[in-house]
Amino acid sequence: MGSRYFITYSLKKPTIAEKAKEIEELIRDSGFMVYSMEISKVVENGIPADTEVLIVLGGDGTLLKSISRLPRPGIPVLTINYGRGGYLMRFEPENSMEAVKEVLEGRYSIEKALMLSFKVDGKRIGNALNEAYISPITPGKIMEYTVERRNSVLYQAVSDALIISTPLGSTAYAFSAGGPAVDDELEAAVLVPVCPLTNTRPVVLSLNENFTVNIQSNFNIQILIDGHIQSIFEKNIKLEIGKSKDYISFIKPRENENFARRLQKRFKF
Repeated sequence: MGSRYFITYSLKKPTIAEKAKEIEELIRDSGFMVYSMEISKVVENGIPADTEVLIVLGGDGTLLKSISRLPRPGIPVLTINYGRGGYLMRFEPENSMEAVKEVLEGRYSIEKALMLSFKVDGKRIGNALNEAYISPITPGKIMEYTVERRNSVLYQAVSDALIISTPLGSTAYAFSAGGPAVDDELEAAVLVPVCPLTNTRPVVLSLNENFTVNIQSNFNIQILIDGHIQSIFEKNIKLEIGKSKDYISFIKPRENENFARRLQKRFKF
């Protein structure tokens, strides 16, 4: 295992900073280099380029903000849940110290999480681990869109917004909007119309090929990626979606399969 660890954490609960300090002391006492920074400073300053393992304490929002600042793809990420939902977080606080010890000893496995790549008119605007939310920038207004693949129209719709999620993100905002829970071992995109005026339902598309969404509105269009990366465009845009070449490497628990854990949290059993 590499010798440079970086810890980032939310400040929403005092116990999070306390646990971050405890983990930092454990890593340093084990002979490794470690740095820590609360999440707002990470968003502002980024994550050091020499980071070899990232440890995130907080909820899904903290994780999504931190991975957008990773200096390169493939850095192992250990997540400790202090969030309300924490669907993306792999470890709970009560077993976090044991998880860190196993990582320090090299006893861990990696789960690669797919991300979606988004381009507008050929220009890349970002990758999504969870989802992109596309809507008119003016609340309460609608947009028209056409989904195409291989020069064939898959469907057309009019709605308040459109959510395009990864399988991992399918149990988040997309699920709340009526979309299906999709196994994250599948390479697919989930399209969920928000308050459609047409007879349109969620669709799951394979990522073997890219697809496009042509959007028209009387108002400028905003695209919000993973809840915090916002881009604003003119009224008519062509959005291209595909599988990103980048991915997130989650350090995973040995005893629990991720999709089962997310379903258990979502359905509360």
